[in-house]
Amino acid sequence: MTTNRIISIVDDDADITLLFHDILNSITGITVLTFTDPILALEHFQVNAHAYVLVISDFKMSGLNGMEFLKKIKDLNPSVRTILMTAFQIDDKVFLDYSKKKIINTFLQKPIGMHDLLKEVDTQLHSYDMQKRFPY
Repeated sequence: MTTNRIISIVDDDADITLLFHDILNSITGITVLTFTDPILALEHFQVNAHAYVLVISDFKMSGLNGMEFLKKIKDLNPSVRTILMTAFQIDDKVFLDYSKKKIINTFLQKPIGMHDLLKEVDTQLHSYDMQKRFPY
């Protein structure tokens, strides 16, 4: 595996991005980037879409909500894996549709434990690698 594989964490709460960065930085072979502004995160993704393997996004953010942000990400690179996280309950037709269409690959309910985050990121990295190895 190359070391230019990027995981980004997008949340308007800087404390969460820093915490997740510290937790995920222990994974070898990836670069962890953090953004508190989904527009800036999208701009970075547009230039570096080929290097991204996973985008973790909060649902409620100013400027662009997490579901629409992840939709834009998937439009640019359908093979990137996505995790939507929130402290709120989501009972929404768009959420269900995006989950079914794999625009949102998985969902994490805040607060997220360190072990749960690492486990889910590992699952998504494995899914990305399998998808690249055995495209269907």
